[in-house]
Amino acid sequence: MNAEPTVRNAARLTYKALHTTLSPINDSEYRELLALCRADPAFRRYVEDVAAGMELQILDLSEQRGLIVVPASKDSRFAVRLTDIRSGMTPDQKAALVLAHIAISAVFFPTTDGLDDDNYSPPPASVATCRDTLYALAWRLKETSDIPPDVPPELAPGWEAISALPVAIPSGQRASHASVVGVVKIALNQMAQSGLVRLDRDAEDETAATYTPTFRLRVQLRELALRRLYEMAQLATTERKAA
Repeated sequence: MNAEPTVRNAARLTYKALHTTLSPINDSEYRELLALCRADPAFRRYVEDVAAGMELQILDLSEQRGLIVVPASKDSRFAVRLTDIRSGMTPDQKAALVLAHIAISAVFFPTTDGLDDDNYSPPPASVATCRDTLYALAWRLKETSDIPPDVPPELAPGWEAISALPVAIPSGQRASHASVVGVVKIALNQMAQSGLVRLDRDAEDETAATYTPTFRLRVQLRELALRRLYEMAQLATTERKAA
């Protein structure tokens, strides 16, 4: 394929970016469009215009990692709200899942230095580590009388639910909302499907399975709106290591 700097190809590149698990390594058309976007300023503007028209913001572009886009605002069609998360879940389960995503992210990037350094490669993290961090974050929020103003009140049922859950998975149940481990596993599965983490090592004991973050998670965390909540999760991670 000889990629041409057309609006159609700009839309094609944006389309591929929306496939969050697609890698340029395995897609020659994707690689060519990325190379064209880096080499041709006019084509780059087409891509930016297509993304802007779709209420998307470009966070990163490289021939190795691909084009990474996120919703440009909370009103974007691609923005995820609590009401969009897994139909059939209760509000407290949805809120708990959001907290699990934040806690898992803090395990991989417990400091701002690691988040800002593209050369930093976070070590694999186990399900057990993510579980402990989520539990610590929930209790920290539950016991905090002065909740930061940027923490949405609709997340409160989430930390109340997590604080009340057993840590271990009940017999015969896997990846369910009946335990803290189950909530973490559901969150990790969602993050893997969205191209944010990869399974590093599976294990018969679910809590021993390990995951690694992708570059997509790193750049998205840099744009994280709930900054104070993420900082609280980072502190929970630090305190867990010190204990």
